[in-house]
Amino acid sequence: MIRVNLLEGTAEQRVSLQKTKVVARRGQQLFMLASALLIFLIAIGVDHLWTNNAQAAVQEELAREQEEARKLEQDIKRKEELEGELKQVEERIKVIKQLRAEQKGPVAMLSSINERMPGGKVDFRLHSIEQKGSRVRITGTSTNQQVIADFASQLEFSNGLFTSLSLSVEGREAKPEELPENANAAGKKDDGDEKPQIFRFTIDCDYNKPRAEGDDKKVEES
Repeated sequence: MIRVNLLEGTAEQRVSLQKTKVVARRGQQLFMLASALLIFLIAIGVDHLWTNNAQAAVQEELAREQEEARKLEQDIKRKEELEGELKQVEERIKVIKQLRAEQKGPVAMLSSINERMPGGKVDFRLHSIEQKGSRVRITGTSTNQQVIADFASQLEFSNGLFTSLSLSVEGREAKPEELPENANAAGKKDDGDEKPQIFRFTIDCDYNKPRAEGDDKKVEES
């Protein structure tokens, strides 16, 4: 009678089956790991692409906002310049109206002085113009001595309209309300060692009223 060792065959089959399961399990684990890694890499790529696009959009928006801010700053600066010029014109008109009302000088003389006043955004104010006979006294203030000197020069070289001119200037420390709004006043040093100065000037001169052509002919004939 032949005997078959069923226990031995069964053990070998079990071992083989166990090995097959282990290999299958490892393959499944490797597949899951590879799939997870692939998904992770895809997610990173999508996130990187989205981040780059978002950053580019933000940079473009920032550049646009900066350009608009620059244009707005230029408009504000131009507006301030125009307001400063308008303020100076209004102050000149105010002085002329006041002097006319007080009858301290003829219109022609006041117009001649006004034509020679410094233009642009300079701190220059006239306080009074007094005339006694042909003698005229002009007083005012400025934070810039050169502006005063230029104004006096304009009067002196006026083709004989203003002659015998003398100029006196006195400087003192300026009060905050006496300085222009945009002041870095000319009397103030950049290093800040000296305080802003304001200069009061007095100009004495002769005003020679222009003669009409008929008057010149009469003088020549006589």
